[in-house]
Amino acid sequence: MKRQATILIADRNPHVRAFLAREMKVEGFRIRLAKNCREILDWVYHTEPLDLIILDPDLPDDEGQKILLKLYDRIPTIPVVVHSWSSDYAGPPDDSESVSFVKKEGNSIEALKRTVFNIIEGNRKTGLAGP
Repeated sequence: MKRQATILIADRNPHVRAFLAREMKVEGFRIRLAKNCREILDWVYHTEPLDLIILDPDLPDDEGQKILLKLYDRIPTIPVVVHSWSSDYAGPPDDSESVSFVKKEGNSIEALKRTVFNIIEGNRKTGLAGP
């Protein structure tokens, strides 16, 4: 039996977090939520493994790329989908291929779901991460 993939959704806006959580739960993912960098790091250091992070780096307690660097210092292989209004955050640290970018706009949920599914399925096939 396959383990359900766990996604951490990090966004400063509680309405966006709730919307993304609802949409991803419908797709069968386990969801964890974070509203700031401290909560992201709490989940990253938690004993429960994460399979993917959806991140808007415009968080109240850190600066954009710093959280990506902290994440990759702790879990270098964790896939991150940057979901942001600005593509300024699209560049991963050290040219990592583990960071994808989906522009936040009115109907970006379908593109976000597609990206998440592709990453999770790709990791399952290669055995890198996930259930």
